[in-house]
Amino acid sequence: MKVFKILKTVFQSAAAGLFLLSVVLCGVMAEEPAEAAYFTMISAIIGVCAWALVGIFLISAANGTAQKIGHGLTVSAYAVGLTVALLNIEFSTCAVIMLIAVIMLALYYLCTLVMEIMKRSFPCEEDPNEDVRIVRIREWKKIMEEGIISAEEYEKKRCEILGIKPEEKSE
Repeated sequence: MKVFKILKTVFQSAAAGLFLLSVVLCGVMAEEPAEAAYFTMISAIIGVCAWALVGIFLISAANGTAQKIGHGLTVSAYAVGLTVALLNIEFSTCAVIMLIAVIMLALYYLCTLVMEIMKRSFPCEEDPNEDVRIVRIREWKKIMEEGIISAEEYEKKRCEILGIKPEEKSE
């Protein structure tokens, strides 16, 4: 599982770096069009980069909704890049770099999929420190030990976090 986490990070970083390199090179290597068209192109390049970067940062968020939005933004920005790359693949080095970036992103999602399958297949191998419920229970226990809440309040909150009824708990 750790190997896939490392690979996932490497693929995500490579995809982001290659994407930005491709987009920047497209802006630098562009023929000299009319001034208005040039500023439009630069604005589009900055927009797509910002779009992809916001998506990549949101993927790293702790909030599940933010992660989903991040994945959507990232994939859509890469889709725009892939479309441009496929249209210009025979003329531009930038297009080849973009194609490699999209492949890296696909490998990132493949690692994510493999990790999810492994997590469901071997649930006993999960690290308890990564379980949000356990982290929350530990935080509530610390609050109880500090005397802020009573043992009964802690137990009620623990049962709520675990999704069990207080009557069903075993002692």
